[in-house]
Amino acid sequence: MQSDTYLSFYLSTSRIHIFRSTLREIGNPKFIRFLVKEDGQSMIMEAYHKKDFRSHRVPKPTDNKEWKMEVRSLPLCTLLQNKLNWTDGRSYRIPGKVYPQQRLAVFDLSAAEQIQQAGT
Repeated sequence: MQSDTYLSFYLSTSRIHIFRSTLREIGNPKFIRFLVKEDGQSMIMEAYHKKDFRSHRVPKPTDNKEWKMEVRSLPLCTLLQNKLNWTDGRSYRIPGKVYPQQRLAVFDLSAAEQIQQAGT
């Protein structure tokens, strides 16, 4: 069964926020990686089996409601900013679907929406 999720990209700090529920649904992996489709219209976040230059370590989940997963990736943020003509320094939320059986989530980059941040 698939469910809805989101990724948030904060270009000013090159951070990517990942929902805890998404990580739980793909099996609480030790590592994840992102794959961007060549046409730039979609992106996959998948559970990954090892640490390498393409992967990001997932911290151990906690019961703390403040726990969150953030990845810092200037190269990925820059790639998406250039491919999708995002405004420098802004933040964007991308909708996606989680596929627990495949241990991945697919995000529709063409549906990115700019997030209004406090003070802007």
